[in-house]
Amino acid sequence: MKKLIIIFLLPVLIVSAHAQTLPTADEVINKYIAALGGKKALMKVNNVTSQGLLQFDNSPAQMQITLKRKMPAKALTLITGDNDQLLYKNVINGTNVVEITQQGTTRQNEQAARLSLMYNRLFPELVFKEQGIKSTLVGKEQIDGQDAYKVTSTFADGTPLWISYYDVATGLKVQNVIKWDQSRTATLKSSDYRTVNGVKIPFSSTYQENGGGVSMTKMTSVLVNKGISDAEFNVQ
Repeated sequence: MKKLIIIFLLPVLIVSAHAQTLPTADEVINKYIAALGGKKALMKVNNVTSQGLLQFDNSPAQMQITLKRKMPAKALTLITGDNDQLLYKNVINGTNVVEITQQGTTRQNEQAARLSLMYNRLFPELVFKEQGIKSTLVGKEQIDGQDAYKVTSTFADGTPLWISYYDVATGLKVQNVIKWDQSRTATLKSSDYRTVNGVKIPFSSTYQENGGGVSMTKMTSVLVNKGISDAEFNVQ
């Protein structure tokens, strides 16, 4: 009888032991915030200006990319080619999102804008509680050969935000998967974290949509709290 009880209990004990080895989503996110420099240091960051080079994997041409982020939710992404030719511009004034290309100007719809507002924040995880974002630890997966915790996050109304992967060893976020709409799913990988003014910022990243071509970005300059005028984020 005792042997039967042990046999029946064994799967339960295995599952329980496995669950105990995994942290909660909040613990993973808190470790990430600590790895970046800690909440106190991150809260002191008002703005960040990053400049670098962007290249598509199927083209030898390099483009210039400038990213400007300002608290609480303002952002500018600018991609230019030869002779400063405008290729792409994305402007967020804290409420609305406008995209500008050589084909013209478009304003993102409400759903896409809500995603963009979170995606382009300096440190989105800092405001998850404030914004009612709910996160759940799904398990562990390998990203580029390294174990990472997989965490899904949703808005307060249950709408998916994104899936994040945090390196088990370092705590740093190495990948984000975001579904912009029914036909667009993007994967952003971040690496080469460097400390600037007390906080860690990724200097390298790759971006891929729907399994297609990959764009690679390498930052050459990152400035923290050097001042950015609100006029830079005007949305027409």
